[in-house]
Amino acid sequence: MARRNVLFVDDDPFFLEAVGDFLQEQGYSVRRVADGLEALGAVREDRPDLILLDLIMPKIDGGRVCRYLREDPRFQEIPIVVFSALAARDIVHLPGVSADAYVAKGPLQVVTKNILAAFEYIETHGRSLPAEEAVFGYEGFRPRRLVSELLSLKRDFDLLLQTMSEGFLKADEENRIFYVNPSALVMLERQERELIGVSLWEAFGTGFHESLRPAIERMRTDPAARKKELIVTLHERTLKASFAALWEEEVYSGLLLLLEDISNPRRSQPA
Repeated sequence: MARRNVLFVDDDPFFLEAVGDFLQEQGYSVRRVADGLEALGAVREDRPDLILLDLIMPKIDGGRVCRYLREDPRFQEIPIVVFSALAARDIVHLPGVSADAYVAKGPLQVVTKNILAAFEYIETHGRSLPAEEAVFGYEGFRPRRLVSELLSLKRDFDLLLQTMSEGFLKADEENRIFYVNPSALVMLERQERELIGVSLWEAFGTGFHESLRPAIERMRTDPAARKKELIVTLHERTLKASFAALWEEEVYSGLLLLLEDISNPRRSQPA
């Protein structure tokens, strides 16, 4: 049988190395990435045969990765195996998760057997299996209460961002957009899948390059310059754009961007 290409996505360096090495020893060709944004880029560059996907990750979580891939006709048939320390009851509450099998994280010697079992099950039975049939390693699994509480807070925060009238975007240290709410999509007149992973310059158009770039470059090099406001005109809207730099342990990690339609605020409301 030809070597199967696996995209392994996990922000845990231990699992990324150990499980990746194990799969290579089993004859799989493995590409490893550490967050959801990198995962989407990797899928677009070289379509894998299988995806082994962690759920709780920086930038774009596994649920959103699933949703973006399932919405794209080019990639919606790729089998996805979720690999997570979350309890099954928590996974089902994560929006967008639509995997074909689920493997619990645990001791390496157990995990590797369960991943192979999940891969073999999909190859034998195909995709879109009933969730309760393609579950591996959850026997005796004890959910962590703290994780459940944090997921509940995340759901509340996501709901707030989805329903607010202001546009909200997040970009990483390379100015690539990895979150955009419905109001921002209305103001930018773009689809979500068109913006995720693209640069701020592309989202706002080359006409704003000169006004936006100096402000952002200063924020990414000067910790004291953490906020900036600009008035921009886009698609016949006058927008107040408020930028805030994100720093983690004195290292620049990206931007938050809040958009307010000051020409006619009602137009910024999501449908």
